[in-house]
Amino acid sequence: MLGLDPRPVPPHVFLLDGERLIYGRFVRAESGYEVEEVSQIDLPGGLFAHGPLGGPMHDVGLFKPLLSELVNSVSGEIKEASLVVPDAWLRVAFAEFDTVPSRADKRDEALRWKLKRQVPFRVEDLRLQGVEVTRLPAQQEAHRLLLAFGLESMLRQAEDAFAAGGVRIGRILNASLAAVDSVRQVIGGLELSALVLVTDEGYGLTFAQRGEPLLHRFRALDAAMGSEAAAHLVLRDLKLTQTFLGAQLPGRKIDRVLLVAAPANQRFWLDSLEEGLRQFPVALGREQLPLRGRLPEVSPAVLAPMVGAACWEIA
Repeated sequence: MLGLDPRPVPPHVFLLDGERLIYGRFVRAESGYEVEEVSQIDLPGGLFAHGPLGGPMHDVGLFKPLLSELVNSVSGEIKEASLVVPDAWLRVAFAEFDTVPSRADKRDEALRWKLKRQVPFRVEDLRLQGVEVTRLPAQQEAHRLLLAFGLESMLRQAEDAFAAGGVRIGRILNASLAAVDSVRQVIGGLELSALVLVTDEGYGLTFAQRGEPLLHRFRALDAAMGSEAAAHLVLRDLKLTQTFLGAQLPGRKIDRVLLVAAPANQRFWLDSLEEGLRQFPVALGREQLPLRGRLPEVSPAVLAPMVGAACWEIA
């Protein structure tokens, strides 16, 4: 889960949200990745239960034939793949520890105890994984872990559905962190960078230190709230985040702010990010991703996380 542990992975990537299932195959080229195929199928409305962490499918029997139809429609055989899910389904938190138990059961117990103090969810219902990351300068504890968590019932249901269709899901990734991987060549050498991924459900804001996740925020946005209320909420969150960074990283300037959003939303987000983070952002299109060849007509907010999942196919 998360994909922060580099290892060879197959070139097949699925992106699943409440409305669609998208397949992509990306293969390493001389410089970047070649998009060999992208295909999409729409899902029935209301297939997934609603909740702050998403929810399992009401009827997995409706999903399985659609998955089979998509798998059978693409060229070649798919035995293993990575799966990208929305930020709301696979949340991210950070936790500090004086010591991290080496035994798996004790480590899991410690992570769940720490997470229980941070989030309003039943940790017993969650799948949880932790990856050690760089400590904050002001941190007193010896260790800092990035925690990824999602509903076990939903993640297991999805894995089982793919397995029934002959596809083993080896890795499940958060969309925002996968998008960070897609621009790692751009931000890897920067001391501090930020990437904002905007989708129909909300936005994920990830700060990275030399390419490694340092801070992540996800905020769900309801279309019914209206543009004025949304703008107020976004600006408040950005300013609070900027204040937190100023306290944790005094004197540190954000080197670059990158935006991945549909063209229709870019003006709003460019203005909000410039005011909230006090840094002029750059909107990324499909052409700025590490891709070669003819690019599919897919939104950058969809393509970037899928490319990021494929970027971990390394020697």
